[in-house]
Amino acid sequence: MDKPKLNVGIIGTGKIGTDLLFKINKSQKLQCKLFVGRNASSEGIKKAKSMGIPTSDKSVDAFVKNPRACDLVFDATSANGHRASADTFASLGIKIVDLTPAQVGPLCIPTINANQILQCNNVNMVTCGGQASIPVLNVVASLFNDIEAISIESHLASDSVGQATLDNIDDYYSTTANAISVFTGVDKDNVNVDLKVERSSWKPDMLTTLRIKLANANINELFAPLQSRLAALREHVPGYNIVGTPSYRDDVIEILVSVRGQGDWIPEHAGNLDIINSAAIHVAELYASKVLSLSDNESEGIHQKIANLFRREPNTETA
Repeated sequence: MDKPKLNVGIIGTGKIGTDLLFKINKSQKLQCKLFVGRNASSEGIKKAKSMGIPTSDKSVDAFVKNPRACDLVFDATSANGHRASADTFASLGIKIVDLTPAQVGPLCIPTINANQILQCNNVNMVTCGGQASIPVLNVVASLFNDIEAISIESHLASDSVGQATLDNIDDYYSTTANAISVFTGVDKDNVNVDLKVERSSWKPDMLTTLRIKLANANINELFAPLQSRLAALREHVPGYNIVGTPSYRDDVIEILVSVRGQGDWIPEHAGNLDIINSAAIHVAELYASKVLSLSDNESEGIHQKIANLFRREPNTETA
């Protein structure tokens, strides 16, 4: 007998949403019951139909009409789209994993505070730049408490940057900087975020350069904690690597991070899309494990157990 799985949905049928669908299809704990967008002829909806997944082009209204179809929904639309639909999902009692830079729910970096998914009804997965940089920056901040400033710059292939990212670029910068501030304790005014898009025929893996300004740092203290964080990260992002060796010159620690994707739907070089999707799947599976463990009888109590969890007072902390 197959083990029970958590019923989930996806809103947003572009590259991120379709890649999520493929990742869910591989999951031992999740099953997609509704794949929703606005364009019935999108490549994502065509692919979902070919896989036998129920689809709709009615956007959030599809969940309003089928409120019990899904216990958790991944939002892969846009920041403004999520802000417009968040209250609707809350009223339906559907937990949201938000992959947009909307910052409606508390910020979540799985290797730091994955349990947000158990405590809150809407969690925000920050941005691809945040998921790539913050696990490392958090380690540095835990070792050195006198950081003066942080800057990150991500270099991405043009075909891994969708229109939604470009339309939400101000939200991308703001959310990434705010999350870095939250998880490092460095004032947001001293955090700089940049994004460079490679528009040639070259298709580089996601590369993010981290620069942390502080005096009198012993770079050797980073080795063991970073190795531990890398091991934890690779459990859900196997293509995550630190390139070369961290350096310390002129009061600046410089660390280069590369991310190569798993190639489920999007190209392997699009590590920026893969890392946020992998982070979202990781926390959703954590939630699924919790919910499914609450009921010994799969036909008797899963949805009610979820409803009971949902009625708890949300945790308003951001980290």
